[in-house]
Amino acid sequence: MKRIPIFVAMIAAGVTLGASPLASADNQQPQQAQPAPAGEAADMMSLSMCGEREQVLSALKQQFSEDPMAVGQVDDQAVMEILVSDTGTWTILATGTDGVSCILSAGEGFQSNMLVRGVDI
Repeated sequence: MKRIPIFVAMIAAGVTLGASPLASADNQQPQQAQPAPAGEAADMMSLSMCGEREQVLSALKQQFSEDPMAVGQVDDQAVMEILVSDTGTWTILATGTDGVSCILSAGEGFQSNMLVRGVDI
């Protein structure tokens, strides 16, 4: 199963960052979508980019066997999670206080370099 960065999947779907709150407010020119190879985008295109957290987690578990591995608080409005599978696929998920989660990025080849306190540090 091929995983690609989510931004490539968004481009294939015709989604632009101009509609994102992360996009620059003074850069509102429409962006032209660049088609990605259909086979590469197929897996990520089957997932919605945003949804209720439990539904997004369930879809990632079902399609990629991914489970939450790490979580960090972004600010008082959102948390960021990294989900990984035993095969090395990964997804970065942001969840707001309203319970809506959005997939920010995804890929393959995840390797943990977690250090053990008292052994490594």
